[in-house]
Amino acid sequence: MSSLAPAVPGGILDVLARIPSPTRTNALSWAVRRTPLDRSLEQVLVEEVGRCWDGVPLPQALPQLIDHARVLLARQAVEERHGALAEGPSSAGKYLHISALNPLEALLARGKGVIVLTPTYGAWSWIAPALARRGYRVGLLDLRPPEHRPKRIPTPGPGLDLRPLPASGYARELVRFASAPGHVTVALADEGCGVRWGTGTLLGRAASVGSTPFDLARRADLGLLPVFAVRMPSEHRLVVEAPIKTNPDADPDRELDRLVGKWLKLVSAHARRRPSHYFPFLLARRARRGTDPMPLFADADS
Repeated sequence: MSSLAPAVPGGILDVLARIPSPTRTNALSWAVRRTPLDRSLEQVLVEEVGRCWDGVPLPQALPQLIDHARVLLARQAVEERHGALAEGPSSAGKYLHISALNPLEALLARGKGVIVLTPTYGAWSWIAPALARRGYRVGLLDLRPPEHRPKRIPTPGPGLDLRPLPASGYARELVRFASAPGHVTVALADEGCGVRWGTGTLLGRAASVGSTPFDLARRADLGLLPVFAVRMPSEHRLVVEAPIKTNPDADPDRELDRLVGKWLKLVSAHARRRPSHYFPFLLARRARRGTDPMPLFADADS
């Protein structure tokens, strides 16, 4: 499947990285208008949007939302080309604005670790380094299939305490880190490894996600905090939701589905509020539906 992102040569990305953000966005919008989307890919996206927004109005016309999604992807390419994650501690604050972390502080005050849930769309890759820049001891739990994970997480610069955590195999290291007081585990909660899955409804469709962060929070009585990194015109902004409460004494299977259901309800709300952020993820999961350990949507092959 060809890419939703417009083809922008590396040299132009280098130039765009050195100009102010509003001017850069205008230039990328012009580039998107000059490079129409492949017709077959556009048809696939229209079909997927029809499934996920069936009977639910889009906030803008679909062509405008598709163009916006392509501009967001081009901005992401500029950041990655510019090596922003390796600029040092200041870059995390520059690219992801955090106004308040009171819910996180309240959960950490319990004397236990916290699991921060994020979907893998928007500016999610900035969350872990941005929290580390704030002084938290952060672990990244990448639950994507092995072939979709980087060989190593990008070095976010000196002075940041950020480490990758094992997503499969022997779980002792993960449990030890996540359970320690003051530790923050950023988990990609719309992916999954292992053999256990939670089910719920995402955008009106039956969906399955990996159980790891939810089971870990339940068993160790850890805080469970949903966050969303929203790509804005000049910067990215961290949206922090209310914590999801766990019940360690509940039936494990019912509790897993309850937690997953609450999480997917939040993901649905954010995706419907900002569909252009979600379109690239929607296409990526469709393209992977034959190789995913468990396709996100139960109707992925229909």
